[in-house]
Amino acid sequence: MLMIALAAAIGIYGFFIEPYNIEVRELRMDDSVLGNELKGVTAVHLSDIHMSGMGRREKAVIKAIDYIKPDLIFLTGDYVEWKGDYEAALDFLSQLKAENGVYAVMGDYDYSNSRKSCLFCHKEGTGEPANRHNIRFLRNSSELVSADNGSIPIYGIDNTDSEADENTKVTVETPAIVLSHSPMEFDMVDNDSEVLMLSGDTHGGQIPLPGWLWGLIGYEKNARYNQGLYREGKKMMYVSRGIGTSHIPFRLFRRPEVVVIRF
Repeated sequence: MLMIALAAAIGIYGFFIEPYNIEVRELRMDDSVLGNELKGVTAVHLSDIHMSGMGRREKAVIKAIDYIKPDLIFLTGDYVEWKGDYEAALDFLSQLKAENGVYAVMGDYDYSNSRKSCLFCHKEGTGEPANRHNIRFLRNSSELVSADNGSIPIYGIDNTDSEADENTKVTVETPAIVLSHSPMEFDMVDNDSEVLMLSGDTHGGQIPLPGWLWGLIGYEKNARYNQGLYREGKKMMYVSRGIGTSHIPFRLFRRPEVVVIRF
């Protein structure tokens, strides 16, 4: 009887409470080269929203960002459910504002309907830039962002559903910020590069499992880069647990998060 009650409590918490209990997590970069270049700048990192509509979770994210008032917002993909409602995602994206810009890459779910994925960047039925939001989507490209102490390139890797070849390297002008939906692209950046990569895709696993078990069931990204901050040489990467869920709408000790980066 006790086990049944415990299982029911875990089910209620995992399905109905934790997925909506958003954590605002702070990451300080003031001890890095990027911290010198972007001193005083506040950025927000969002990932894996997996929207089906503008519900209370999405409204809570917008409210948190409005309170933080970031200078920059970085997005690392999967704004929709698999072949889901792009209109809801576009409405959400239209509400994101930051003084120095909003920069994004797309994830594999965003490409699940290839025709509709074009709406993120272009007006429907045309090649003209989208006017429903002010987001700069970086598709294997970069843009320069200016701050009081200098300028930083923002790179976007549009390689959404593949594992990095350990012999392939990404050349970036450093110091730089790199956006990639998959954390596996971290291996493509040289260890001597002064880079902060922002990624998602893993959801922190949604449930706590050891790395070896993630690897055994074929989730190499979770086995190696499940969540949080990673450092190799001079490069760093933060892997967000994201906002939404995939496959099963369940989280246990893997709360959704809005990441605030203070330089």
